[in-house]
Amino acid sequence: MELTHQLTPMLRTLRLSGVLETLEVRNRQAVEQQSSFVEFLTTLLHDEVERLKQRLDSSRISESKL
Repeated sequence: MELTHQLTPMLRTLRLSGVLETLEVRNRQAVEQQSSFVEFLTTLLHDEVERLKQRLDSSRISESKL
């Protein structure tokens, strides 16, 4: 997807490169479900928040040596 190539450097600058992992799938879902832009963006950001939480949890577990 050409748009993904344009977004990649911007998302990395904003430290949102995790969005790239779900962007195409979420875009396809939004088209199929005729979601609004706000719904699409909310879903993408939700994915990124969940990814961040998982990364932080993993980091904390590693640090606690459990």
